[in-house]
Amino acid sequence: MSKKISIRELFEILQKQLGRQNWWPAQSTEEMLTGMVLIQNTNWKNVDRSLANLRDETNFDLDKLLSLDIDKLKELIQPSGFFNGKAEYLRSLLTAYRDNFSAWSKLSTPDLRKKLLGLKGIGNETADVLLLYYFDRSTFVADHYTMRLFKKMKAFDNKPTYMQLKKAVEFDFKFTPDEASEFHALLDEFGKLKSDFFDDYTLVLPTTI
Repeated sequence: MSKKISIRELFEILQKQLGRQNWWPAQSTEEMLTGMVLIQNTNWKNVDRSLANLRDETNFDLDKLLSLDIDKLKELIQPSGFFNGKAEYLRSLLTAYRDNFSAWSKLSTPDLRKKLLGLKGIGNETADVLLLYYFDRSTFVADHYTMRLFKKMKAFDNKPTYMQLKKAVEFDFKFTPDEASEFHALLDEFGKLKSDFFDDYTLVLPTTI
């Protein structure tokens, strides 16, 4: 018989299995923000190559990053793919970081999320990652790895949208910002393992989708 567990119990099991992750992997805020844009629609191996290029060229100095010629920026981030769009998105995000993030940090989480979604190239997933790892807000990231694991654990019948799953989990989401950021990291790291550990578990969401 399948064992039913809650979101909190899933988090605790993953913690026990994988240990603390301490995401986001970066040596500076500028590198972290850059990685959040470059990881869109690719894998971390490709992102690492782009980050290495940018590190050699700018050492992630904000002024140097923003003063890069757009064609040079595209060349440096080419390993991450979609480099024409990502060059624009990266400039937009780093400019907002320089000019707006200090003021935005005083906003409520829903209002802050709207501001982030208004930035060029920032969708639901990247906005939530920014909320977690830059703004230290408790939120849930319903990304590909999470969606796949939750389906495997029979949390829903028909695949929900990103926002449907996010809202279902956050219906009763008593996670601190640190726990929420660790939960996202654990879900992604577990997803990369392609493990069958949870095959005999059923995940019960706080509300139905």
